[in-house]
Amino acid sequence: MPFELWSIRSRRIRAGPIRMTEPVASSTRGRVAAWLAILGLPLSLVYGVGGLFGLAAVAIASPMLKRGFDDRRAFATVLLGFTSMLMGSCIGSAMLIGPGRIERPDLTGTVQDGIHLALDGSSIRFGGEDDRLILVDVWATWCPPCIAAIPTLEAIHRDLSDEVRVISIAAEPSRVVGPWLQARQARVAQGSLESIAVPTYPIITADQPLPALASSVQAYPTMWLLAPDGTVLHEMVGSHDLPTILAMIRMSKILDLDQP
Repeated sequence: MPFELWSIRSRRIRAGPIRMTEPVASSTRGRVAAWLAILGLPLSLVYGVGGLFGLAAVAIASPMLKRGFDDRRAFATVLLGFTSMLMGSCIGSAMLIGPGRIERPDLTGTVQDGIHLALDGSSIRFGGEDDRLILVDVWATWCPPCIAAIPTLEAIHRDLSDEVRVISIAAEPSRVVGPWLQARQARVAQGSLESIAVPTYPIITADQPLPALASSVQAYPTMWLLAPDGTVLHEMVGSHDLPTILAMIRMSKILDLDQP
């Protein structure tokens, strides 16, 4: 009889710490999971990062719900966690996918007219000036491929000026383009930059309503080839080397000659 009593007491002593420790640890994990779920809701609106908090909350609270500890808190935590995950994934996916492609009118065949003010103060017209083709470059100072294309455009401006007029349209105002151009001219004077990397052709800036050739582009750089009267002949999106542009100029001249 004493032996049996001792065995029962010993089992109670050994089992005691388990019954005391597990609810305490579960309560601590429950509070952590609850805070993660609560913080996940507002943070899911910031680049969708709250979804990660919600995922962590669900991972912590789900085992507690299965074991039956603190049922209502665990259930609420899992529910909030799933909500944060859903909101975060939706917002994150929307930001990654973007607004989608916006349909724009096809400018090929349209006539671009109007007078536009260049950075140097001169007035620029796309068509009707002379019998040369017009190469229009739409670009931005923050666009590396646009900057890389400047020597090619400058070479065409210098060597083919009797056949092609080169005009650029910057997507930024003169307060941005002006200092950028001055900085490059200073580098040429210092000998750290080749002069062909500085545009001497006219630059239309965004201080005024931009022409349709600029407002309709979906990527930088985008180049347009126009007939002497301003009719849009061809569009070239992205970076292109000199032989490709020259081939397109030759093709555009043929197209222009074929027009009545």
